[in-house]
Amino acid sequence: MARFSKSVRLPYTPEQCFDLVSDIRRYPDFIKWITAMRVTEEVALGDGASSCLGDAVIGFKGFTERFSTRVTKTPSDGNVIASLVKGPFRRLRAEWQITPQDKGTDVRLEIDYDFKNPFIGMLAAANHDLAVSKILQAFLDEGRRRFGAVSGAAPGV
Repeated sequence: MARFSKSVRLPYTPEQCFDLVSDIRRYPDFIKWITAMRVTEEVALGDGASSCLGDAVIGFKGFTERFSTRVTKTPSDGNVIASLVKGPFRRLRAEWQITPQDKGTDVRLEIDYDFKNPFIGMLAAANHDLAVSKILQAFLDEGRRRFGAVSGAAPGV
């Protein structure tokens, strides 16, 4: 079992950061481990909130895994939560929290997971800090691509 979180300050508005994090369809475009994503069962929940099912394919060092999460997006709270539906995990919950700051926006990713396969779990545990740093760096790079570089921008992860 593993639980960890990491934050980065991005030089973009909270709305831009929320759009970046909640746009799971485009994850394969900029997160190299996510090789495919299918989004179905999209439902409006009111007050701008929505929910969908995300079916992802992940490839890493010769391993390929598929899993599904229920993704709930709540712009008014600045959070995006992905909860396990099915896959190689006993447990998976990823929560993005977007918090406005005076200069930019803090984006925090908290993940709580446990793999069914102990070998994959050990591999993931040994590499989770690096993996989360690379994921946050991918979001920073994608933000620069989508929204442009900002003078005095926050450094990389």
